[in-house]
Amino acid sequence: MPAKTMSARFENELYEEILQYAKEKGIPKTRALRELTKEGVKKWRLTKALILYREGKVTVWKASRMAGVPLSRIIEIAASEKIPIHYTREDLESDFESALGETV
Repeated sequence: MPAKTMSARFENELYEEILQYAKEKGIPKTRALRELTKEGVKKWRLTKALILYREGKVTVWKASRMAGVPLSRIIEIAASEKIPIHYTREDLESDFESALGETV
């Protein structure tokens, strides 16, 4: 699939930080911007997954899939964030249905 393009405007301070990142890494600024954006989206997905898990809207397994991290890692992160691990029989059944591709 071909890459899509997007243009954006940045405040001077943020623009300079992107340039500094590129310089330190020895990469073009466009690659630096892609790397920083990818990292930001990854953190956003993790945050979103943890919020939904904390609110009981998704299981820990679904949160790990949303965040794109292994189940053991999401459990570690949740514990470090003082998010209690809760897992019911219904959660287990829902996770199995999702894993098997069945509708929940």
